[in-house]
Amino acid sequence: MPPKSVSLDCLIVLGARLNPQGQPGRIARLRVEHALRLWRDGGARGYVLITGGLSSSLPVSEARAMADYALAQMAEHGDPELQERLATRLILEESSLSTRDSARRTLPLIRDLNLGTVGLISDALHLRRAHYLFRRHFRRHGVTLYPVPVPGVIRHYWQNRRYLWLTKMALRESGAWLKVLAHRAWPRPDR
Repeated sequence: MPPKSVSLDCLIVLGARLNPQGQPGRIARLRVEHALRLWRDGGARGYVLITGGLSSSLPVSEARAMADYALAQMAEHGDPELQERLATRLILEESSLSTRDSARRTLPLIRDLNLGTVGLISDALHLRRAHYLFRRHFRRHGVTLYPVPVPGVIRHYWQNRRYLWLTKMALRESGAWLKVLAHRAWPRPDR
């Protein structure tokens, strides 16, 4: 989390699964809502970059669905001027299919805008690995990256006795870490 005195140029909101209707699922909504709170609290000046590509079964990307949700939230809870400002500050990265892909594909967007201080938004289970991957791509380019976890996600699922979901997510993250370690041990020349 960035210190209070740090102003973020951009918030990167990592994509998350959509429901069968192509709408953001609970995790995706929580990430967007957290980003919007931070964006408003920061004076609504920075960019909001949302990542996430197309799933094979849906006609909309995670990034597009989450951006539409963000604009709808601003319309519902904000004023029209704030919604219009958000529309001009939204950047979508719609081709990534993994966290590693998101890190690689967002860097050129950040560099093109000459942004130096960036917040990375995800839930706590995912954020440690995401921060590691993004930091590996960003650190050589003078971009300062702050992890900004969505508060209360794990607690919410624990209190609502969604133990199976938490176990599934912990196993998924463990497997993803193994993949990261394998990439470190045996890097592919095209990456």
